[in-house]
Amino acid sequence: MVEWVLPLKMRVGRYSNKFKIPGILYSMKIYTVLALLTVALTVIGFRTGTFTNSNEIVETTASHTGTTCEECPGCCAQTTTSVDTTCCTSSAPSEGADCACGTGSEPCGKCNDDSSGAPEQLASVNVDAVAAEVSTTDTGWPMLGGTPSRNMISSATNINIDFDLRAGKNVAWTASLGSLTYGNAIVAGGKVVVGTNNGSGYRADKYPSEEDKGVVVCFDEKTGAFQWQLTRDKLPIGSACDWPLQGICSTPTIEPGGSEEQGWRMWIVTNRGELMCLDLEGMKNGNDGPVMDEVDATDVDADILWSLDMIEELGVFPHNLATSSPLIAGDRVYVHTSNGVDESHVELPAPRAPSMICVDKNSGKLLWEKNYPEDRVLHGQWSSPTLGMVNGNAQIYFPAGDGWLYALDPDNGDIIWKCDLNPKETIWKIGGAGTRNSIIGTAVFMDNSVVIAVGQDPADGEGVGHLWRIDATRTGDVSAELGEIGQPGTPNPDTGVIWHYGGVDSDGSQTGEEGRSVFRRTIATVAISDDLLFVPDLSGFFHCIDFKTGKRHWEHDLYSAVWGSPMVVDGNVFLGLEDGKLVVFERTAEEARVVKEYDTVNYSSVYTTPTIANRRMFITDRTRLYAVELDAALEK
Repeated sequence: MVEWVLPLKMRVGRYSNKFKIPGILYSMKIYTVLALLTVALTVIGFRTGTFTNSNEIVETTASHTGTTCEECPGCCAQTTTSVDTTCCTSSAPSEGADCACGTGSEPCGKCNDDSSGAPEQLASVNVDAVAAEVSTTDTGWPMLGGTPSRNMISSATNINIDFDLRAGKNVAWTASLGSLTYGNAIVAGGKVVVGTNNGSGYRADKYPSEEDKGVVVCFDEKTGAFQWQLTRDKLPIGSACDWPLQGICSTPTIEPGGSEEQGWRMWIVTNRGELMCLDLEGMKNGNDGPVMDEVDATDVDADILWSLDMIEELGVFPHNLATSSPLIAGDRVYVHTSNGVDESHVELPAPRAPSMICVDKNSGKLLWEKNYPEDRVLHGQWSSPTLGMVNGNAQIYFPAGDGWLYALDPDNGDIIWKCDLNPKETIWKIGGAGTRNSIIGTAVFMDNSVVIAVGQDPADGEGVGHLWRIDATRTGDVSAELGEIGQPGTPNPDTGVIWHYGGVDSDGSQTGEEGRSVFRRTIATVAISDDLLFVPDLSGFFHCIDFKTGKRHWEHDLYSAVWGSPMVVDGNVFLGLEDGKLVVFERTAEEARVVKEYDTVNYSSVYTTPTIANRRMFITDRTRLYAVELDAALEK
């Protein structure tokens, strides 16, 4: 998508729909039931965690290795109050001392040895080199943003932008999608993959197009021929967790397998809150397993390799939809769970459920989970994780549901630093009436810093927004201000904020108009190229900002809402609009220069970001996927 993707008509808080659950639950608020269940679970311990006297959950991991407590750090971090603390602080554990390693309490020197399948330490992975290798070769576009840094730029050069989406000029092929499409097209392994709903009818023999389903559709990259479809039923709980007709909104991540036999694989989050790993060839090359009992198993169906049900197995309650786009780094996959509030927009049914998880990409085994927002989730959590390499050490960036950005250690999820992305005096109110915002766009990493903006559900309207650049080399609370939320803050002497763009221009010095918003709420991810930062806000203003200073170069009124993100390629900036246009700007700081404007077929809204791969542009509107020749070699 809009890469986060929020449903088009998310007005849950303005209605009072009952969940479709039989029996007494039908007439009860689901959060009341879950609260009772939480109390019951507290007595016996919550899932794999252990409650301490302070009522915190201390999570246990699968296992640790080592002959001393220092070599088995999980013993110290994850012990209960009954454990001998000497074991946790001494390199020479006392005889018979216990530690809470792995599946039970054992002497520290006897921690379970499960190192054979342990993923590599990400500190040794040169993420910048990986990103550079991907971005400097004009090949595929395997993930949201193209690389783990999520920066929406392509290295393609000498492209031709003389095409016509409606007339078909220089359009290699088009393919029908569902009635609503929010997922970005991903291109890798000779395939193009898009998340949408079931309106396209590719599996109409079993699932008529009028049946609401979440689907992922795969096409041949060269010809546009349909290859296979992943089909997922809607959740029975209804719109609170799986909004009607939104389909699958997650943008997938694709990479080649570790061996010729393994082949290309794809990871995606479904509308049912499942993190799945799929064979990119689908069932055409057989059912590869280990999952062998797929409901759909013809040659035009998806081949599920493994699946982690975040609702069933982790207790997650996604608000309206699970939408995160997976991040692959080493042998791990990172996703947000979309855990959020219930239909009332007041109660958080699962405050102890994780908001961020790390999973072994090969097996689907949960490696760690974190619920840092806890009960402070404002609405939903629809963003996606980003990875950056800071002075040789990897960091995972988690835009959380409390309006804070967290930098996490990829090996264990511990907080490296955190930053409040709203001024302290701001207040959250239901329906967008407040001044405090959540985060829907995805962070972009560049030059040891992170850039991200705040926004809200588009259905909750416009409002004042904020865009931040943060120094990623810092630690601790690096917010611009300290203090209580809802009260005027005081300057933070240890702030890591490099610059802030947004708020209200009280004296007119930035916008030329007193009291005008400098920047508004957005659901987009920025694109940075040659020290120029491009970002639209939801209200339809396109901004060009100096990446180093945060000063505005220009602002352009598009007269249309913008859900997608900009794509920079060969001196041009592409941007899709809700009113059914694709606009091309010149990449310049001098002034806003519109080079081309293209209408989609039937002026269908563009909620996504263009993808550039193998000398073609792939872009979706609500119902159609276009493959556009950028070499001007093909005309219809």
